[in-house]
Amino acid sequence: MKLIEPISRKLNNLGRAYLSQLAKQVEPLGISRYYYALTYICYNDGRLTQKALASELGKDKSLIVNVIDTLTEQGFVYREVNPADRREHLLKVTAKGKKTVPKLVDAFETLNKDITEDISDEELRIFNSVLKKMEHNIKPSTEINNKTKP
Repeated sequence: MKLIEPISRKLNNLGRAYLSQLAKQVEPLGISRYYYALTYICYNDGRLTQKALASELGKDKSLIVNVIDTLTEQGFVYREVNPADRREHLLKVTAKGKKTVPKLVDAFETLNKDITEDISDEELRIFNSVLKKMEHNIKPSTEINNKTKP
């Protein structure tokens, strides 16, 4: 038997290390997680529903409810009834959130710069291209597996 390391192991390790460094940088801001979700909500302030956020981030709707609940409890976002469709809630950013997001974006930029040091623009372009191809390649098998399950 041959031991094969799943690609996901390396991606998960990198993701965990990245988020650990990011958490250290933004700890004084009072946000414990869901950094990108907050920045995405702020970018679309008042134009996103929970359902739209789930779709945009490729996450399950029930997980997004937890994300919004956590960000609400931490004082970064709130829900407001959509006047055009009272069944929906629009996601809005609080004053605290609006002060925090530029600092999060700075932290993303700093960390991205640090971890890509000594990596050329061409290498980053190839890396991103390969990730997109892998994402494309894995989706059909995932969709097929989900359709074949009873």
